[in-house]
Parts: sequence; structure tokens; C-alpha cells
Amino acid sequence: MKKQLRTTLAALLSVLLILTCFVPAFAAVPKYGEQGGYLAIGDSIGRGCGADGSYLDKDGNPTGESKPGGQYDIYEMRNVKGAYTTQVAEAVGCKMPDDITEQDATFWPLCYPGMTTAVTLDLMGVDDLFSDDELNYPYYNDMLEYFGYEGSFNGVRDNNTQEYVIANKGAIGKCGSVKALAEKASLITVELGMCDVFYRTYRIASNGGMLSDGAEFNVSSAEDVLKLGTTAVSQMWSGYKHWEKYYPVLIQTLLDWNPDATIVMVGAFNVVKQLRISDEIIVPLGNILDIIPGKMNECYKKWDKDFGDRVIYADISNTEPLAAEKDWSLLGDFMDNTFAGTHPSQDGYDYITRQILNTLDPDKEVTTDIVVDLGRFDKVDTVKVDGIKVTDYSMDGHVLTVKNTRIGAKSLTISVTGEDGKTAVQTYALSYSKDTGYTASRIYGTSDVQKTSRSFLDLLKMLFQKIKDFFAGLFK
Repeated sequence: MKKQLRTTLAALLSVLLILTCFVPAFAAVPKYGEQGGYLAIGDSIGRGCGADGSYLDKDGNPTGESKPGGQYDIYEMRNVKGAYTTQVAEAVGCKMPDDITEQDATFWPLCYPGMTTAVTLDLMGVDDLFSDDELNYPYYNDMLEYFGYEGSFNGVRDNNTQEYVIANKGAIGKCGSVKALAEKASLITVELGMCDVFYRTYRIASNGGMLSDGAEFNVSSAEDVLKLGTTAVSQMWSGYKHWEKYYPVLIQTLLDWNPDATIVMVGAFNVVKQLRISDEIIVPLGNILDIIPGKMNECYKKWDKDFGDRVIYADISNTEPLAAEKDWSLLGDFMDNTFAGTHPSQDGYDYITRQILNTLDPDKEVTTDIVVDLGRFDKVDTVKVDGIKVTDYSMDGHVLTVKNTRIGAKSLTISVTGEDGKTAVQTYALSYSKDTGYTASRIYGTSDVQKTSRSFLDLLKMLFQKIKDFFAGLFK
């Protein structure tokens, strides 16, 4: 039992801390595509990895499981069906040829798996003083090929030069430079940060072991697991601090280039929120990392106020990853489906789309009603506010509206019974602001620990608490 426990804990920490890096009708959405265009800046989530079209070629044929990720060489710069960026572009009236290098395109998806704030600033020609000899960005030349310009090479990586990129890629800035596109775009969305935090930890695994502080991918003993976990958290902290300092620099630069553009800061969500030990041992592991997207979203809310009316925060914290639609466990599906499971399902991408477009609705009113986008559910069987069943509610697609006249409600619970007879329950913590009305934050996981031995559970809880305390000490 002790040997099995040690093995399980080792797998738990190494996978959890290392492998996480990573259209409905809308009222009065402005036609940004007719006013200038839409520039989308983001990582694999902006690219649409895991969406309906993420494994299709430009003709709609499957590319095969051997080519996941949505890289530009696979997609030939086409628009990924189902991605939130593609859906937003369609909703705001953009021209979206499959080859977005065509000059009449008014949608420019600068989104790539692993994209970070540091690399985006390089492409913008902004010096962020970032250097890390042990990190490399193999996609940087692809970005220079499509979105680079002479100013990009102020922050050159991997000793690449303008001449090198031209010689090996054929051209620079096939779509236009980031600066040129930002200057003519009327809408810009920026979804960056999760890779800033997790990419370093991912490199521990993909490099076979080594990063700063002597970290090795070694889980053969409790001491090795502790050393690996501590270093991984330290790397996450370093990435977070860089993002916290330079993400607002990126936004300010975009504002300087185009003070008339509407800029949407797309928030963060916990991509492993549903992770559990196994289908039998359902202790919710994903909650450990809640503090990271939580702190990031606090920053977004602050910047939303600091930057003024042209910069808007879109809250996507309730996004469900693909894993939410099935049992997803550390010792089961997670090992085989990490890439897909840590990205949104198509319902998740649809939810992100609605959240962004709702922020762009100029007629949106602040109300005491509780309005919640339920993500993948378009019906409810029961609704409870503060534990009391209510009947005065309505559904509009996936959006639930509960009629309410008071501002002190603390929780919302909905239940839905599926065709298989199983009942799904979602619980939300409610908070109220006179500026925004009610905000609902999804509470995931369960405390059901039947079939779990007491000693095993106590050890896990003690370990989890130590990790949470360590995170809390860093992210103050």
C-alpha cells in the first residue's frame, strides 16, 4: 500500500504541475469588420485547439491524430471552425478567406499554441527585458513569417535575423505586421497568460529534465517529487510575475498605436478544474491550481478600470474544458488525452464567444436579476438560490435568468437530468456590484470520498494543503 501510495502521489504531482500548460443570436453587436477589422492575439485557445475544426484541413478533411495543435503549417493560415476567434469574427462581420494572407481579409488570427506575452511583445518590437537561455520558442519563426516586420527583430530570439527568416520562410509579415494590423483594426482581443505561467513547467517534461535550480524529471522518491514540485511552482511564479508586469505594457502599446480600437482582455480559467485521482477516488485535484487563474482575473478586473472605456474584460472563468463532459482522472483519461482535455470543448468555445460578444453589447443593462451562461446546458430542471427552490426563471439558449429583487444572494444551484437518467448539478458563488450586477463563479468538484481509505485521504489532504499554502504564500 505504501509503495502504491508513493507511486500515485508521484504521478499526481508530476502530471498535475507539469502538463497543465497548458453562433447564437446576440443583440446590438457592432460590425467591427466593416469599420476596420478584427485582430485576435492568443495562444492555443485562441487558435481553437479542441474545437470542431481543430483536426480538419482547409478542405474539411481529417488531418489525423498525428497532427494535433493547430499550427499554421497544418492549417495553412485558414480559420479554425468552432474557435471563439472565428465565431467572433463572423458575428462582427469580418471577411474571412481561408488564406488570411489575402489582402481583402479583415480578420487576422495571431494565435498559436504556446504563445506568450513575451513572444507577442517581440513581434511588436517592444523590449520586455525577457531572457531565458533554457527556454526556446520553436514557433517564433512562423510568427515572424506571417506577422513580423523590421521592428520585430529588436527582440530577436534564437539568434534569428531578418535575413535568416526571409531565406528560410520566403517572406516576413505575409499578413502584415502586428503594428500595421493593430493600427487599422477596430476590434482587438488579447488572450495571453496561461502559457506565460505554465510553459516553463512544460519544458521540464519536454526537455527531458533540466531547467533552472537543478530541476529533474524524477519522481522515484518523495524527496524527488518535492524538489520537482517546488521548482515547478517557482517557475510558474516567475512566469506569472513577468505576465503581471508586461501584459499591461502590451495593452498600452496597442492603445498607443490605435486609441480608437476596442480592446477585449480575454480572461483566464482553470484548465484542470475537473481533474480527480481516479473514477473511484474522486477527490478534486484541480482545485489546487485555482489560485493562478483567480489572481490573473483579479488583475484583469483592475486593468479594466485603469485603462478606461476602450479596454474591456471578458470573464471566461466558468469555461469548461473538454474533460468536463466525461469522467476525467489522473490515473485514467488524463494520461491519454491531456492535450484535448486541457482545452475547451466546442460548448466551451461557444461559451467564450458569448462572453466576449456580451461585453461588446452597448445596450447591456445592469440588473438585480441573476443572469448566468450555463455553458453546455440549454435547459434546467431545478433552480435554487441560497438553497431555496425558485420557479421564476427563464432560459434563452444557454443563458439562465432568475428574477430577483435583492442584492444579497450568495449561491445559485441548478440541476439537469440527462437522457441517461443521471443528474448533473452546477453550483455558483454569487457576488453583486452596482456597476456589473451579479457575477456567478462556478464551484467545481465534490467532497464525496466514499471508497477511499481514511489514511490515504488524510495523506492526500495534508499534501494538498501544503501545496495550497505554498501557492498562497507566493501569489499574495
